[in-house]
Amino acid sequence: MEWLDSIKKSIRYIENNLTNEINIDDISNQVFSSSSHFQRIFNLVTGITIGEYIRNRRLSLAGRDLLLTNNKVIDIALKYQYDTSESFSKAFTRFHGISPSDVKKYSDMLKSFNPLTINISIQGGFGMSRIIMENENGIKMEREKFEYIRLGKTRFIGINAFRTGEDWGQLWLRRAEFLPSLKELMIDYATPITDNCGLKHHNGGSYDDPNMEWHFLVGYFFKGDTPVPEGFDYYDVPTENTAYATYVRESLESEIEPAYQFTRDQILSDGFIIPYPQAYWYAEVFENGWETDLRFGYMFGVDEKGV
Repeated sequence: MEWLDSIKKSIRYIENNLTNEINIDDISNQVFSSSSHFQRIFNLVTGITIGEYIRNRRLSLAGRDLLLTNNKVIDIALKYQYDTSESFSKAFTRFHGISPSDVKKYSDMLKSFNPLTINISIQGGFGMSRIIMENENGIKMEREKFEYIRLGKTRFIGINAFRTGEDWGQLWLRRAEFLPSLKELMIDYATPITDNCGLKHHNGGSYDDPNMEWHFLVGYFFKGDTPVPEGFDYYDVPTENTAYATYVRESLESEIEPAYQFTRDQILSDGFIIPYPQAYWYAEVFENGWETDLRFGYMFGVDEKGV
């Protein structure tokens, strides 16, 4: 299907040039088509015009930048090819329903318009983030949601298997012995992530270092100034932003490890940095536990490119 390949190529071109000036002729030249013909095909297949796609993607990314960085509105406006902060603010407010200055206050209102990926069906855009992921070994799981969350200064409190000398799985299975006593802290120190978590980090060590130590903590995320109860361990999370993906596996016997690759690859393709090794951590999130939940979350600490 030549038209399918043409649309894929045009989307790649757009995604690579969202911070540059783009016009219809440039895009149609990439696929050796007249601009009028290609615009009709693009709209027929995707349901939106090329101009709408470019605008939606830019404003979606601008919302992410405003949430996760301290850049000025005018700088982000110029980055995404708006001439003035006024024109950017009007477009941003129409798209997200909030003004650029209110992003950090009302971050839950931000809309995410994902890159379109076209096979025989189309995925991406508004409300189309549920996709089937499959790795090279044929293991499948459904990704329900993917988002970036600004947690700010965060402290993870729980029990560290490195200190107790337990196997990671053994510590997880006895979490009911110690997690309830942390629940009271949620009243004053809760973060947006309130479910059971297993967090892994290696204190900034590298895989190349023979003395590198893995730490595995079972517990919860709390605000950065949370007091640590006696008998518990803590980890002051070195990143203020996290990528959070929600998956559903096929059965309780299905592995969850492929979610590591799926989440990591999405982060890197979005232009974010996983700060390895100096601030590297990731976490698995369950409402109840891996032994009972088909649905689970996967998190990485992230930095914006260049930070």
